[in-house]
Amino acid sequence: MKLLNKVAVITGAGKGIGKSAAELFLKEGAKLVLSSRNRRDFELFELENNPKKENIIFVPGDISKVETVNKIIDETIYKFGRVDILVNNAGFGVFDNLVDSKLEDFDAMFNTNVRALYLLTRGFLPYMVKENAGTIINIASIAGKQGFATGSIYCATKHAVMGLSRALMFELRQYNIRVVAVCPGSVATDFFRSDSKTVLSSRKESVLQAKDVAESILFSCTLPGNATVSEIEVRPTNPIKVKR
Repeated sequence: MKLLNKVAVITGAGKGIGKSAAELFLKEGAKLVLSSRNRRDFELFELENNPKKENIIFVPGDISKVETVNKIIDETIYKFGRVDILVNNAGFGVFDNLVDSKLEDFDAMFNTNVRALYLLTRGFLPYMVKENAGTIINIASIAGKQGFATGSIYCATKHAVMGLSRALMFELRQYNIRVVAVCPGSVATDFFRSDSKTVLSSRKESVLQAKDVAESILFSCTLPGNATVSEIEVRPTNPIKVKR
């Protein structure tokens, strides 16, 4: 097992990339602390992985709230005494032309996509520094490296994640802590939904699946201790556009 007895914290773990990463980590022997808004997602995950439920802690709540972040940190350290892997996956997008955008959507995206990542990382760093080891995976996006119409605010949040990740990597390498930004292209998840004002432009089966990104996350965590990747850009091999 590649992650035997490693303690991994994963946000946005109820669905999509976070859930796939949790399933893969559990299979590889990790002990998990999972966070998501929806308690029902946790109940289903526990049911599906009942034989290993002793290795799973659920912390439901809104990751943009300081109290949720503090609870994740406190429960992780209380139960396991350390953290080996932090996967900052929670994030969402609402898309519109900037002139038509809403301030509440701006604040909500930055609070979840950037501020929560900052708070959780800052909270866990003293424990990783003490252990002189650790891996931080920040789920960014291709949108963190380029822009597109109607995505100005979302792209801004993911560019912020990229900037934070790149700088933090240089801060933490002296402590043998790896910082990796994973930048997926189109992934067939609930990210594409009616209330986000965006749709998947390619056929669902032709784009990335959540498990594909999870494999990239696992790869980042299981390199030899003296090796790291700072960024992984993973795209669909051959997305087939939907004719409209």
